[in-house]
Amino acid sequence: MTIDLLPGRGLRLPAPLPEVPFGLDRAEVLRLFAPHADALPGGVRDTFVCGPIWSLHFTLPGLGVTLCAAGPARDGSGWAGEPEDAFQTAYVSRNPHDDRPPCPVGLYGVDVFGWPAHEVVEALRAGGLALPDPSGGSVRHGVLDLYREGPAPRPPAPGRKPRREPPFAFGTVALSAVDRTVPDTR
Repeated sequence: MTIDLLPGRGLRLPAPLPEVPFGLDRAEVLRLFAPHADALPGGVRDTFVCGPIWSLHFTLPGLGVTLCAAGPARDGSGWAGEPEDAFQTAYVSRNPHDDRPPCPVGLYGVDVFGWPAHEVVEALRAGGLALPDPSGGSVRHGVLDLYREGPAPRPPAPGRKPRREPPFAFGTVALSAVDRTVPDTR
């Protein structure tokens, strides 16, 4: 039972749930999930995310999954010329209120929540991604964002020697259809 992040394609959910390709509108996403209501006890429901025209949320063991539309660009279209109501970003987060062990969340065969952040980054680098160090708790690289689980450590008190940051794990990953780090110049 694994969720696979598929850069350029979308999200592959554990069987019997469907693969969710980028570019679908809200009605198409809901139709895709309709035959699988029994596999999602909480259902697929609307949720609020600032910016997108629509966002849908559902839970899987130990995880929350949010699918979002693009939202408007400056000229009224969606990002990269896609319709503004097209599915463009998936957020997968650990759910601290769920006692079930979380589904693995794979990116190029690496479980992004299953290891300390530095080890995840090293494994993805070995696979060819040029990721920055996760110092500070997050990694942004093109269509991929990884965020630390829990709060960031407090800075040392004035006059104190800085301590080495303890290992941490990622708790949220976002995969977008479009690299949003590139400014929209339209």
